[in-house]
Amino acid sequence: MPSAQPVAQPIPPVPQPVAPPPQPGPPVGPPQPLPPVAPPQPQPVAQPQPNPQPQPQWHLQQQPQQPVPPQRAEPDWDALADRNEADGKRRRRMRVIGVVAAVAVVGGLAAGGVLLFKGKKEDGPPKAVNSVQPTVTPSVSGTPGGEPADPSKPIWEATTDPAPQDAGALFSALQVTINGATWNRTVVALDSPCWDGNSTTGGLGKVLGDQGCQQVLRATYVSGDSAVTVGVAVFDHRIQAETATKNFTGQLKGAPAAGSPAFCAAAGCTGTHSSLGRYAYFTVEGSAKGGNAPDATATAAAPGFVEHVKGQLLKRAKAASSAAPGVQGTPPAASAG
Repeated sequence: MPSAQPVAQPIPPVPQPVAPPPQPGPPVGPPQPLPPVAPPQPQPVAQPQPNPQPQPQWHLQQQPQQPVPPQRAEPDWDALADRNEADGKRRRRMRVIGVVAAVAVVGGLAAGGVLLFKGKKEDGPPKAVNSVQPTVTPSVSGTPGGEPADPSKPIWEATTDPAPQDAGALFSALQVTINGATWNRTVVALDSPCWDGNSTTGGLGKVLGDQGCQQVLRATYVSGDSAVTVGVAVFDHRIQAETATKNFTGQLKGAPAAGSPAFCAAAGCTGTHSSLGRYAYFTVEGSAKGGNAPDATATAAAPGFVEHVKGQLLKRAKAASSAAPGVQGTPPAASAG
């Protein structure tokens, strides 16, 4: 079956422009010249643009890092407070200890001063002292304050030591052993007054006489060619004997046996000096052959003779104490109140 053909549609007519109606103008006259036409202006040619310069890159220099100060730790105030309190307690404790020690020292000095005064009172005439007497406490040794008794006190002064002076009795030992050697007594002597030339030399007689020396007892002991003379000067009081010993000068004079050469009659020999109670005692050491030269054996024996003489004086003190029971070397105990 034949296909249907499209029916051609009629093309509508294109509208034509219609000229506008003429406008009324000025009156028609001769033609006016046209205004000059401006020549065409040349167009500027675009100039090639230069390549843009690269902009400088500003590099920031890295600044050196400054050291960061360490952070200060916050102090432990509680710990500081505790430590300060502990220090304060320690200082207070030390102050208390110092005060106690000072009190103890002052107490000891006061006690020593009282004892010194008591000793001085016994040495010489009584002296008035404005002080409070300390309380006397019981003592196991029988002396105030527990002081040991001085065994030489009975011979501190002549009034408590009335026995006669006898060189033979004082130096009663006929032999004395010292340093393993035997020393034999050869002579005893009692000289009065105590002037130089009798029993002393070199100014010792004047020192003894200035303190009221009454007499000098001597004895000589010999061992081989060595000789030692011991001597005891007698005073009225202990202070005189101590003063003479402190002012010592010169020497004891050697006492030779009958028919023996003189020895240590002048300076040159060795000697010793000391005191006990109201007695000052001396030694002089030299050669039994005579002269004034020192002798090594006799000099070495001197300390032994010093102890021997001291022992003899203590025996005399003991005898004086037994003869006078009221003189015991210690004052009677103070009564309470």
